[in-house]
This record gives sequence, C-alpha cells and structure tokens, in this order.
Amino acid sequence: MHGGGAMANAASTAPAYPSTTFSKSMNNTTTTASAARRPCHVRRRATSSRIRAATSSGRDDTNFNNLLWLPRRDVLAGLTLTGVTAFPGVAFADLPTIYEGCGRGESKVTDDLLGCDVINNLPCPPRKKVEVVNFADLPRPKNVRVRRPAHELTADEVARYKKALAKMKELSPSNPSSFAAQAAIHEAYCDGHYHIDPTEKNRKFDVHFSWIFAPWHRMYIYFYERMVNHYVDGKDAFALPYWSWDVPAGMAMPDMFKDATSPLYDQYRNPDHLDAVVDLDYHLGRKQLPPVTLEMKTSKPEFYEDAVDRNLGTMYHQMIRTGKGARCFLGDRFCTEANFNINEINKRSGRRLRKEVGELKGDASGSLERMAHTAVHVWAGRPGPPKDVKCTDPEAALGHDRELHCANDMGFLGSAARDPLFYSHHSNVDRLWHLWSTKLKGGKGFDEPEWLNTSFLFYDFVNDDDDTMRLVRVTVRDVLDTAKLGYTYSEPDKTTSGYKDWMDYKPTRRLSAPVTGTATTAAAAAKGGDAKGGEFSLELKVGETVVVPSVTRPARDESGMRPGVEVLVIDSIDFDPGSTTKFDVAINAPKESAEKVGPQYGEYAGSFASVQAAKEKPGDRRVVKLAIPIDDVLADLGVGAGVPVNVVIVPRAGDVKIGKAPKIEIQYC
Repeated sequence: MHGGGAMANAASTAPAYPSTTFSKSMNNTTTTASAARRPCHVRRRATSSRIRAATSSGRDDTNFNNLLWLPRRDVLAGLTLTGVTAFPGVAFADLPTIYEGCGRGESKVTDDLLGCDVINNLPCPPRKKVEVVNFADLPRPKNVRVRRPAHELTADEVARYKKALAKMKELSPSNPSSFAAQAAIHEAYCDGHYHIDPTEKNRKFDVHFSWIFAPWHRMYIYFYERMVNHYVDGKDAFALPYWSWDVPAGMAMPDMFKDATSPLYDQYRNPDHLDAVVDLDYHLGRKQLPPVTLEMKTSKPEFYEDAVDRNLGTMYHQMIRTGKGARCFLGDRFCTEANFNINEINKRSGRRLRKEVGELKGDASGSLERMAHTAVHVWAGRPGPPKDVKCTDPEAALGHDRELHCANDMGFLGSAARDPLFYSHHSNVDRLWHLWSTKLKGGKGFDEPEWLNTSFLFYDFVNDDDDTMRLVRVTVRDVLDTAKLGYTYSEPDKTTSGYKDWMDYKPTRRLSAPVTGTATTAAAAAKGGDAKGGEFSLELKVGETVVVPSVTRPARDESGMRPGVEVLVIDSIDFDPGSTTKFDVAINAPKESAEKVGPQYGEYAGSFASVQAAKEKPGDRRVVKLAIPIDDVLADLGVGAGVPVNVVIVPRAGDVKIGKAPKIEIQYC
C-alpha cells in the first residue's frame, strides 16, 4: 500500500468526485455542482461580450449556426463548471474550431469534464466527500509484485485470492472496496453512464474505441488489485494472475475459475466453452462443435493444431503485423469536443436537438482492443436470446437502457466485470501492452500531452491499518511504466510455451495463387467485384461477402525520411451497439472462398469487432472507423508498389453499415 504520511500536503482542492453528477429519471435530469471550483474570473469576463453577442438576436429555431439554444446562464455555468483554464495559456479567442481530428486541447479527457448518470445509486462512485490526492505525489511502492499465469499458480495462492474475494463480495455495494462497487466502475465507464461535453454534458463517454482503452484498463485493474491486497491474508503482496490465452498452455479457461463453489466462479459463462480451447478469432456465427479441448492434442491433433494455429495467427497479426505504432496498436485519439467557440456550441446543440447521428471524430480502436480482447469477451460470455426476444432472467444484468441483458457476464459491457475472470483476462491484455512497450520493435506510446495528461479518479485505501479511503487522481503518464506501479509480469514457463510462439509465427496458408505484382493481375482479380466507387452505402449481411475492387494506393515518400505505413481506412462504420458485431477484412481474397479467411491466412488484413452494450434509447447507433496497417499483408502476398488491390469484406455478426468507400492512405502509426 502507498504510505499515508505526506497526505495532508498532497490533498487537492478538486472535488471529491467528477464536478458534475447526474441524477437521471425517465422524465427529468437534475445537475448538482460540487462546491470546489477553479478560479477563472479573468477569462469569464473576457467571454461575456461574445456570449452576449451570440444571444442578443433572440431564438431562431431554424438557424442553428447563429443560435445559442442553451440559456445564457447555462453557458456561463458550463464555462465555470469545466473551467476554461483546462487550456493553460490559451485565451478564449484563441481556442481552435473543431476540424477533422481534434483541435488543440480537445483530446485531453480530465475527471472534471465527466458527469455520471445514476441509476439506483449505482454504478457511479458513491457520493461522499473524501480526500483527493494526485498519484504522482504518492511514494513509490517498495516491493515489486509479479503477475504470473493463472494456470501456474499454487493451490495456496489460489486459496488466498478466493478468501479475499469472498470478503469483498460480502461488503455492501455502497462500500467502494466491495466487489459489486468495483464491477460497477467498469459498468459506469463502459456502458454509457458517463457523459462528456463541457456545455451540454450529453455526449456518451466510453473508454473503448480510442487511445484511452489501454491506460484506463491498466488503472482500473491496478486499483482492483490493491483492493484485493487490502483483504488478502498473509504478508506477501497479492499479484493479480493473468489468463495467458495467447500461448498454447494457457488457451483454456484456468481451472481456478471453474469450481462452482468458489467466489472466482461465475454462472453466466458460456457452458460450451468451459473446457474448450479459446478462440481468439471468435464470432457468434461460428459454431465450435465439438469444442476443441486440450486433450485433443493427442486424441484429435488436427483439430487442436488448427485451433492453436488460428490463435497464434491472431496474436501475430495483432502484435506484429498491425502493431506498427501507437496509433495502430493503441487506437486513435478521443476528441472531447472541449471547445467553447460559440459557433461550435451552436452546431453541436443543433445536432443534438435534431437528433442527428454525429460522427465522433477519432473513434478508432487499436489492434490491442479490437482483436483477441474482444473475441475473448464474446467467447466467454453466455449467449443471449435472439435479438427479437426479450431477456426474462431476473438475475440477468440490468443495463443503462433499463433492460435485462442475458448475454452476460463477460459478453455484455454492463456486466463484464461481475465475472472474476474479467480481471485476469484484462491482466493479460495489460501484459500484451507491456510486452509491446518493452520487447517489441517500435513499442512506444504517444508524446501528445493530451494523452499523457488524461486523468481519472479511483478509490484507494489510505493505508493498511484501517478502512479509510480517498480518491486518487491518476494520469496516463503515471501508468506507462509498470515498475513505477510496483508490478511486473513473468512469462509462462518456456518449457511449455511463451510469447515467442506467436512472435515467430507467420501465416503460410493462402486462399489464392500468388500474384505477380502487376496491374493486370489486380484487374483480373477484381472480376466479380460488387461494390463500386462514387456514392458508397453498404449494409453488411452475414453470408454475403463484399468485394471493393481496385482500391488505389498512394505513392510512397521517395526521400526515405518518413516512409510511413500503408493503412487501409474504412470510415463511417455505423453499427448497433446493442448487439455484438464483427466483420473481417482481406486483401485480394477470391470472393468464392473469402468465407474461410482468418488470421491464419496470408490475405487476412484485420477485423472490426465490438462487445454488446446497452443503448440509451431505442434506435441509438454508433459511428466509428477502422484503420489497419497493410504493409506486411501486401509484402506477404507479393503485391508490387502502387498496384491497386481488392478489399474484401466478410460480415460475421451484428447490424453494421458502412457509409464511405475503403481507402488506403500513408500514415505514421
């Protein structure tokens, strides 16, 4: 535990919970502002004339560009709540307008920009004022915890974890250290309870689909691990075990989670997968009959080897082929729209009022999130009823939409963290980020201060002696080095398996004959394509492969100074967040055999996938994009420089539409 000796001086004047909290009923919303605010008198005076000018002409419901439909007092309150001082040294008049990407400062998510919808007192943080400290001001841990593979833990280590978890499950959900409260944190941040918008507070905030995914989950399981440590028996610190599903010896659910009498057990897992080899390329349309078990390594080696081969292909693709840089591996920036330009406020207000589906800039997940991580969630969770059948299980998860969700626990974002398996799953996701950062070529994060200074609040114990708690403000820069967090990872026993199994893997199977790299070859391969350029609108249907023929490729930078990476971009992916979705993308795969494509094939480029979440209201959809580096795919296929390629889209699950034609760009991942 962090020591508490210097806490009096480290306490912040910031609010004990996000500066605006929401108590939402079906018919009304009330906003309660905390008392502590940062001073912004000078900037408020500077903005008054602009606000008066924008509101002096009165309300015109037909002209949203010249109308501030929020009352003037609410705009002033919004400026006070969030503080223009979020942009140090930037005068109000200098704030940028929103453009493609993010404006200056618009990517930094801070705890005081977030508001949380409360339903039945959960899952938002308990509303009580406690001490707030900055993580950077706390003393460094003295000892280093070693997170080990779950299947290598001793019986005594498992018993200690079980006992601590049993204590946490007995606590009241109002206690921040209870297992229920810890699970609720994930529900709040991942199932639509948090909103972000400095003036309106009505844009849903989600830690997925952006560069926030990896650091937020590292913070989350770090503080969960500290909660367990508070209740674990013995002097030795507890280190959260990881489920090493990326290596052959760990490709089945660890035994420690299968005992139905244990607090580590969860009844809402897929019963068909309890003893099966995990499928890291899993989608709901794939039937795994009979399940591939570890015993098949000797009894039916062809089934076992095929399952392992597909998993290693997924890992190679996720970590090596497409893990070319921070943007491709960790995800694109998240734009907060933290902009107080009056015209931009009007435009946003108009979009909200007209209930238009706005495209959220920068919403693109990296390969760390969208591949094995998402597949394991869906694979482990219990399948729900058909889409047109309502869930009636009274023990099922109640989502933010106030509907019961039977696709739980791991298979639904609102309930995923109720399964203890979740924390070991994400411990492995965190380990893969750690490996990428420390062992693999090019494993560096972002330099942008907007990413490094992104901050969240988490509950923690002040010390080991009592149950007094405080809130800790932690930034992304605080969690980039696991050594500074007091933990590291041991790799699986190399006599059985290790990460080099996938690092040395390379897909050798092909769905088509090798190409010669000429333009005529690409033109011939395009024969039978069915998605032309121009006005592009595509509704994906499972079982119907789509070929976008002869997609042009940009010229490389011949200077050699910054060669960049060829990235396949599929923009305006419009999907139903209330269902699990997935489609695969391949290069130059024959349409007649594209259904077979997967990470074990050379033509495979990548996938888009999402885990089911609750919708705020019926009809809600989300619009994101997919960006996949394809340099290695093109090289493996022998496609010559500048030769157009066919982009092949294979729908797998869910309700997905694509509004823009795929394109290939030179990017610097």
